[in-house]
Formats: sequence, C-alpha cells, structure tokens
Amino acid sequence: MRALILILLFFLMFSSNAFADNGASTVSSADRGSETSLKKALSINPEDPQTNLELGILYYNRGIYDEARDFFETVKTIAPGTKLSEQAEEYIREIEKKEKAGIKGKRWGLNLTGGFQYDSNVVLEPSDGTLPEGISRKSDWRGIIYFEGKYTPILTEKLTLGPTYSFYQSLHTKLHDFNVQQHQPGLSLNYIINKDFSLRANYAYEYTTVGGEGYLSSHTLSPIITIAEGKGFFVSVRYRYQRKDFRDSDLFMSNSERNGSNNLIGITQYIPLGSVASLKLGYAHDVDSADRKYWSYRGDEADIDLNFDLGKKWALDLSGQYYRKDYREDYPGTTTRRDDKTTTYSINLTKTFDSKYDITAGWLHIRNESNINVFEYKRDILTFIMRVGL
Repeated sequence: MRALILILLFFLMFSSNAFADNGASTVSSADRGSETSLKKALSINPEDPQTNLELGILYYNRGIYDEARDFFETVKTIAPGTKLSEQAEEYIREIEKKEKAGIKGKRWGLNLTGGFQYDSNVVLEPSDGTLPEGISRKSDWRGIIYFEGKYTPILTEKLTLGPTYSFYQSLHTKLHDFNVQQHQPGLSLNYIINKDFSLRANYAYEYTTVGGEGYLSSHTLSPIITIAEGKGFFVSVRYRYQRKDFRDSDLFMSNSERNGSNNLIGITQYIPLGSVASLKLGYAHDVDSADRKYWSYRGDEADIDLNFDLGKKWALDLSGQYYRKDYREDYPGTTTRRDDKTTTYSINLTKTFDSKYDITAGWLHIRNESNINVFEYKRDILTFIMRVGL
C-alpha cells in the first residue's frame, strides 16, 4: 500500500507538469523549499514586498479578491514609491472594477504540495522539538504530501479573521516507524493598524503521529507586528507561545518527559537589494520548560536568507541558520549539561509557470554538534516538490 502511494505521488508530480499549459507558479519566497520550508509555512508569514505582490497576484488569478487586496495593500504600506507599489495599486484598481461590475471573488484558498526526498540520516523533527531517541543513523527515500486551506472573510475594512487547516504526511520506503502524520487546524487574524503598522496573529492546534502512534499534541499562539520603515525596508517582531504534550510509545518510551511549554521572541529585518534580490536577517531567543529539567533549555537562533529573481520566472533562495541550545541540568548517565550547536544551510531553486503550479528542487544540510556524543549527527536532504493550487 505504501509503495502504491509513493508511486501515485511520483505520477502526480510529473503528470501535472504534462497537462499544464506552462507548468507552475510560486506562492512566495517562504514556500520555496524542502521539508523545512513546508514546516515553516505552517507558522511563518512571508512579509517582504516581492512576496506579498506574488501572493496578491496568485489570489487575484484565483478570484480570491479579498485576500489579494490584503496583500496588495501590504505592498503599498511597506514599499511606498516603488515599482512594486505601483503594480499593487494597478491590481487594486482592477479589483475595484470587478466589484463594481458585481463580480464576486472567492474568500478561500487551497494548496496541495507533493514530492519526494532522499534523506541521508532520518531524524524525527515534526514540530521543531528536541530529539529524545529520534536519530535513526540510516538513510531512506520518502514521499511527502502537504495540504493547506483557509477561509478569510472580511470583518471590517482593516480586519480579517478566518479558519485554517493543514495536513502533512511522510511515507518512508524502509523506515516506516518514522512516518509522520500531522493535522493542524487553526485561526488566522490580520489587522492593519495604520499605514506603518500591521498585526498578524495565528493560533494552531497540532496533533502528530509517528509510525501510526500518538507523538505530540500542542497549542501554539503566534502574534507578529510588522513596522514599515520606507523604501521597501521593514521589520517584524514576533512572539510565540507553545504548550506541548508528548505521548509515550514503543519507539519513544520516555517522550512524555519533555511535556511543557516554549516561549519565543524574535525580530527580523527585511532589506531590499535592488529590483532582483532581497535580504532577510533574523534573531530569536526561546526558553523551553519541560517536566524533566534536563530537557529544558535556553536557545539563541540567528538566520540569514538571500533571495534572487533570476528572470523568466526562476528564483533562487539561499539560507543559513545557527541555533544554540543550552540545557539546564546534567543529562542522565552523565555529569554534563547538554550543549547543542546546530548549523543549517539550504539552497532552493524554484520555477514558476502559471498561477496554479510551481516546482522546487532543493538541498538542505544540517550539522548538530553536541558535548554528548549520542546527540551529534549530520544530515543531507535532497528534495523535489510540486505545488498545485486547487
């Protein structure tokens, strides 16, 4: 059965390319990526001007005019006086014409992403948590499928609030115990305070299984404030609270020791580099409090992301991350407090075709250095995915 599903995923990716007139389209720079990018899409909102314009055009082409207008208005706010702002204004005028003509737009959006990956060292990371015994030291191929949908009714001229839902499934060819399934219903709120300030807030409930057994249920609340600085520069400040309830299983017998909460605060600066590139710099600090102190830690994370528009609907994304976790208590069986340093690099190349299809090929490298040998590992992931707008 698993082999059949993998074959169907493979067929979907290539057959969809065959009957599309010109192929596929990107949703945003944050969606251009491998498994990590798919997980980020659940919680991180792309807010650079080019990304907002692309999202606005995508929803405009699907007839979701209310949501498209929101993205175009954001472009006008954070990049006034630029060509991107002029393009956004043109689309807003077209939306107004359609509204006067009585043409109603859709207020919902659906996306389906499928693909396959080669993983040199399968590691269980369904929710960016610490790893109890989740390093396989084995390589494997897997199919992945990711679905997301949302409905965004307008409550006022400046406020939207609506439900969201996402589903993620990985299917390994050999390591079936590491198959991950995730359900994530939630709510999304957008509020434009004034021309320089906007607020976005997301709530999500996550339920994850691993190998068919319960692994994690959690509640996450994440507000983000965006401040426009002019000429395409802007900064976002985010806070995230997560309450986590881990489940014990045959594979993770002491998983519940990590029950607790995580508080994170971060800041990201967006910098335009001409008309064909953009730079994103970020820092975040988080505090994880677990039932067992040796799973509790303080973390510091630095991020850099560089995105290039290569022309002819090709885009290149280069990113790097350094994340240090300083644990609070000696790990059992040792006289050492665990200290992890994780370095991540990724390269993703995306080709857009039309408003409903895009394809991405990517490489991700992760190296975790720890003063406790059992937690050290290296990992390389090669990815090919295709997104279809429904």
